[in-house]
Amino acid sequence: MTDNTTFDDLFDHQSEEQQRPRKKKRVWRKVLVVLLIIVILGVLGIGLYVWSVGRSFDKNANQLSDEQVFGESGGGKEGDGTNILLLGSDESMKDVDVNDSRGLRSDTIMVMHLPENGGNVQIMSIPRDTYVDIEGHGKSKINAALSYGGLPLAVSTVSDFIGTELDHVAIIDFEGFKALTDSLGGVTVNSEQAFEKNGYSFTKGENVLNGDEALTFVRERKQFQDGDFQRARNQQAFIRGLTNEMISADTLSNPKKIQDMVKNFAPYMYVDSGMDAKYISATAFNMRDVRPGDIEFFTAPVAGVGTSPDGQSIVNVDEDELKKVRDAFKNDTVADYVQNAPEAHL
Repeated sequence: MTDNTTFDDLFDHQSEEQQRPRKKKRVWRKVLVVLLIIVILGVLGIGLYVWSVGRSFDKNANQLSDEQVFGESGGGKEGDGTNILLLGSDESMKDVDVNDSRGLRSDTIMVMHLPENGGNVQIMSIPRDTYVDIEGHGKSKINAALSYGGLPLAVSTVSDFIGTELDHVAIIDFEGFKALTDSLGGVTVNSEQAFEKNGYSFTKGENVLNGDEALTFVRERKQFQDGDFQRARNQQAFIRGLTNEMISADTLSNPKKIQDMVKNFAPYMYVDSGMDAKYISATAFNMRDVRPGDIEFFTAPVAGVGTSPDGQSIVNVDEDELKKVRDAFKNDTVADYVQNAPEAHL
């Protein structure tokens, strides 16, 4: 992703990531949707403030109707635990007609699993070029589902992929990323390398970043010999710094700071109608012992890259491993799967 990425680029079906066969390091590149996870889980330790935080989120976030998200069928429930689809955009969502998102392609696709027992949280990233069955359209890249049939088809396609229903859906854009960083008064990150970009200088070691600086830090790749892989490590460094800031005593003991954080961040989020104050409060109580270190990342099982019959570069699915993933999502045993999966990684 470059500094001049456009919304069309975001959903374009051609990308450098298509060319990369090394799935071991296929940490999904977009940090934006992870911010939603941190916001939701980061407030779990707030205690008495959680209901107020939920109400603030409810008031400021953009709620989508069940029909806009799930289509005529609405959301469903087959297995235990909760599954949340996370989609990311580096262009303002206010410029997108969510009622007619056909023609677009989703770049960032993650599924967050919240276990029934409130234990560790698992997040599975799905490469956007993963070659799957899309109802009514045959085999295609998973990100094409949004183009073919809007959010409802994207949701049903991911549901088919994980073998069970999705309970919630959330979308976020880059402006929310910047707003959250500034609401916290900046975030301290540890950079592995020194580099310069957009007039900003980053030193090796600790850097205190504001929203614009953080955005540059997590987006840059051309300054590094290993490009996207160093960018992924920088994004992970930022997530660690952001999480540490959110659970620090200065944040958790400051109700106004918490309220401002959610108030400033929520307007850049688009969520289904079920992700409201009541849901956030209930989730917070159920998962009150979860900490940032309990969030586990892994990648959907893939079997390298290939070429589709029409000549597109695609990511092939490891069908045998996918069966295990589907069983894990359906039976609320994703934590067990991550511990034993060959490609599980932070």
